[in-house]
Amino acid sequence: MKLIKKSISLLLLSSCYSTLAGEGIITTLEAPIMSAPSTTSQVRQLIRKGDKIYIHDQHFKNGPLQVNYDQDAGTGFSPINQNSNGEGFYQTKDRNGQSAYISDRYVKLITNDNREFTQNITPYNPDPNDYRLEEPLPKNYPLVEKNKYRAIFNFSMGPDLKSNYNYNSVLAEEEFSNHYGFEIKYARKAGWDKDNRFYFGGMLRGWTAKSKFRLFNDNRSATEDKSQLGIGPFISYDPWRTRDVTLTFSGGVLINLDRNLVTQIHPDGEEQRLFSSYTVTPIFSTFAQIQTNVPDLAIVAGIQTQIYLPHTLTSTKEPTFDTAWRSFGSSEDQIDVPFSAQWSAVIGIQSYY
Repeated sequence: MKLIKKSISLLLLSSCYSTLAGEGIITTLEAPIMSAPSTTSQVRQLIRKGDKIYIHDQHFKNGPLQVNYDQDAGTGFSPINQNSNGEGFYQTKDRNGQSAYISDRYVKLITNDNREFTQNITPYNPDPNDYRLEEPLPKNYPLVEKNKYRAIFNFSMGPDLKSNYNYNSVLAEEEFSNHYGFEIKYARKAGWDKDNRFYFGGMLRGWTAKSKFRLFNDNRSATEDKSQLGIGPFISYDPWRTRDVTLTFSGGVLINLDRNLVTQIHPDGEEQRLFSSYTVTPIFSTFAQIQTNVPDLAIVAGIQTQIYLPHTLTSTKEPTFDTAWRSFGSSEDQIDVPFSAQWSAVIGIQSYY
């Protein structure tokens, strides 16, 4: 009989303590219970939103068993004040009854008085722990896509085309310099390409060069300032790539405005005439993309070849000194460019986004 009475007393005491123990309710989709009061400690358990969990009495100023009869007369409950020492974690228990910890950001303490109105049961919008996706899924799921666009800016340099005005005297000396230019490309990944290798886009390219001539037995000299500005579409393909280096082949077509300003200096004076023409030229390049330490930024270096079909540059300006030029408007008063190729070394930067 004494043993039964003792067991009943212990059961009633345990029930009373459980009823009066501190509790909290989870306010986020899934809250982790940690093995130590640190975000880097091991996660022991995940608790779902709306579940109630045990909260150690130390996190209340007045514990459930500490009744202040002077303040609580007639209220029917003990005022429980949340500890505001800013510790960041509440001590709780995991499913095995072992001591554990949970972030105070994910728990609303149950105080059974109007202080519960100071904290919303859904304080987050959006919920930082809500990993669920709304349906239907976004068109481009997964949400984090590969880069779709490339923007490239290059400098180029290479030997000049050996074409010049059809002078009416034999050339004693000729000097062709290198050409120097720039290139801007913008491209988008092909929508059907799942491997992120094909890109389509447009390009703007320009270059300039200067050549010098001395005419035989005529006490004349000449300079030609050449320039070209072209625009057109292109396509590129990445046949080989690693984490840091990508090899790219590219091909396109340019519509160009070619200009050649011819200046002649002779005993009678100096005269300039502009020769120009519109041309269409295929262009091919091979280059390497070398990833830098800056995210989504690469160095570009390679070789480029521009193919010139036979064409002619003509002038609308009639010469002042007829003896220095071919007959105006004749088939000789022009600059003939044969079928040829011009190569360039290119270096620049490329941005992904």
